[in-house]
Amino acid sequence: MIDSEPIYCISEEYGVLGAEVLQLKRQDLLDLGVAVGFISSSKKKTRGKTQLVYGECKKVPEIWKLYCPYDFVIIIYDLNCEHLDDKQMKILMWHELLHIGIDDKGEPYVKPHDVEEFDDIIKEYGLRWDS
Repeated sequence: MIDSEPIYCISEEYGVLGAEVLQLKRQDLLDLGVAVGFISSSKKKTRGKTQLVYGECKKVPEIWKLYCPYDFVIIIYDLNCEHLDDKQMKILMWHELLHIGIDDKGEPYVKPHDVEEFDDIIKEYGLRWDS
């Protein structure tokens, strides 16, 4: 393996933090039995040339559920999050969990942003919670 190749792994640390945020902010997902896995990545991801991507939420394709016990995975890009404190990491987890939507038929999907940030986070922490 090449040293610069990104590494992805299941993160117990993010799993504990994510479970706490799920309980506080997205109990609805727990009530519906939506399973979320938390992954750590050594990749330094950006959108465009300069905008850091702290994390992302991905829906697990149905066929992958044969091997993966989750409905969604949240990937946290460690190198981009080094400057975030515990409170900011919880806000990031909440942000990523807000990407999980439930449609009228009760089916989960990946929800896009309201704006660059979600309204709920802006109301509670402001637009620039990460600085």
